[in-house]
Amino acid sequence: MFDIQKSDLLFEVKDIFGKHIRTTRAYWNKIFLIKHKELEVSQAEVIDLLQNPDEVRKSVQDPFIHLYYKDLDENFLVVVVKYLNNHGFVITIYKTSKLKRKGEKIWPK
Repeated sequence: MFDIQKSDLLFEVKDIFGKHIRTTRAYWNKIFLIKHKELEVSQAEVIDLLQNPDEVRKSVQDPFIHLYYKDLDENFLVVVVKYLNNHGFVITIYKTSKLKRKGEKIWPK
């Protein structure tokens, strides 16, 4: 699963919990060119959110998925991460004006 060539890796960062989260160039492009064409977020903003979130919650449907939130005044930036074997990978990124506070809050406690 995590046999990624260094040239394919866009970034790998330690999150607020000290776990490694990564994404590839191809998947980053998929998020911004297919899933969320309207999204205007930099790589630096996503990395900052993973390292300094306002809140992190576990998914209600999958305990291996965490949702990282950052308040941007009128909206919230959300980065969804799936963990496998103690490593995480970005599933999607989106902005929302309506924050659904579901799932167990794991940061801050």
